[in-house]
Amino acid sequence: MKHKPIPWAILLTGVLYYGLLVYWQSDELQMASGSDPYNAAVFGLLFSVVYLAYCMICFQRDLPSSFKEMPFVGRFGKLTGWLAFASIAVYYVRPAAWGGYDEGVGFFLVGIILLGFGAAAILTCFMWEGDDSSRLYALRRFVDVYPTITKPERHVRFNEKMWTTTFVLIIYFAMTNVMLFGLSGQALDLFSGFRSIMAGASGTIMHLGIGPIVTGSIIMQLFAGAKIIRLDLSNSDDKAMYQGVQKLLVLIMIPIESIPQTYGFLDPSEWLIDAYGLGWANFVIVAQLFAGSYLVFLLDELVSKWGIGSGISLFIAAGVAQSTFVGTLSPLATTSGMPYSLQNPPSGTLPMIFYMFRESSNYEMIQANGFEVMLLTHVNPVAALISSIIVFLVVAFAESSKLELPLTHGKVRGHRGKYPIRLVYASNIPVILMAALLANINMFTLLFWSHPTLSRTPILGQNGWAS
Repeated sequence: MKHKPIPWAILLTGVLYYGLLVYWQSDELQMASGSDPYNAAVFGLLFSVVYLAYCMICFQRDLPSSFKEMPFVGRFGKLTGWLAFASIAVYYVRPAAWGGYDEGVGFFLVGIILLGFGAAAILTCFMWEGDDSSRLYALRRFVDVYPTITKPERHVRFNEKMWTTTFVLIIYFAMTNVMLFGLSGQALDLFSGFRSIMAGASGTIMHLGIGPIVTGSIIMQLFAGAKIIRLDLSNSDDKAMYQGVQKLLVLIMIPIESIPQTYGFLDPSEWLIDAYGLGWANFVIVAQLFAGSYLVFLLDELVSKWGIGSGISLFIAAGVAQSTFVGTLSPLATTSGMPYSLQNPPSGTLPMIFYMFRESSNYEMIQANGFEVMLLTHVNPVAALISSIIVFLVVAFAESSKLELPLTHGKVRGHRGKYPIRLVYASNIPVILMAALLANINMFTLLFWSHPTLSRTPILGQNGWAS
């Protein structure tokens, strides 16, 4: 099938992207000509045109052979050019104490560098001409150089898989205890209900967990199922392209999910804002979230290729096991810094039970509602432990159950067989996908409602129709 450029899609993408940039800087463009905000807005719009053109050239063309043979620079020529554009943007919006315009950090680094890269990829697909099955082949040059975990070319022994899986688990647990540098103590965790399924840890570099990976997978599966991207996953080349573009989408989804978290819920500390300005303080938080999420993505690939099972399932199981172990056996007081009492027993379920029965009589337990505390109102009550055990047993039984379908052969009379099908055939994938979808909807809904700029967005924002 011969693909041709789609003029209306190219025009629509360009109008939407630059319309977004102009709307973003609408207040600055209305200021007096020659002022710093006005100059920054005009420079940013001109800079975005050059940057978008460079990204599209990198997607569509290879570097000359003579340039590729140059030492150091030749192999990473396109990356060097991209870093040059990013360096110009960073220099322009450096902190005000260093003579820069730090109020434009979000516009330059997010609106131009990040969204411009995504817009260039979309425009490249719409402008592509070729005979391959899908327009995603326009991104082949980027997919081929994307850093990834090498697939083993030999059989990986079981002990190697065990060591790899153990190594990944150690790194995962270490990351869940690395707190975000510069995070305010007043930061809110509005997504604690999704934390166990997303395998994240609030306030750490694992705050996003597997959210970007699952979100990228959801988008690709929806596009493939709706035939928006025409890739035959039974074909090895199409499958490789599908997986490569999915990795690219994950790379884009990490900042898309981390930026709303920072600008909406993860507030930087006051001393960081005073030292570098609000824009750069938010950027420090976003950079840490990006590093943690990208490392999780690489660890997922490492487990899938060199370890046992899936990295996503491993991280979820590890997070649930950790919370269950701590919630059951932790000897620390419920309210830290306060002595043990009937109102402040140990936070673990079993230590709490032993403490309550050892330190109080039945009369004292009744007077202080001790039985109600143990069963229901404690941070880790007995009811939660019992229900967890019941759920575990039910899930284990359902996972091990199979339905056997009888089979008969038309050519071989009297020969019968059975084809086993797992009762829970889809496993935990639907739960993970639905949790990721709901988390993203909640995140962007709250952001459009509370953010001072996005709340003015028509239809979506709280003040979308206000003057």
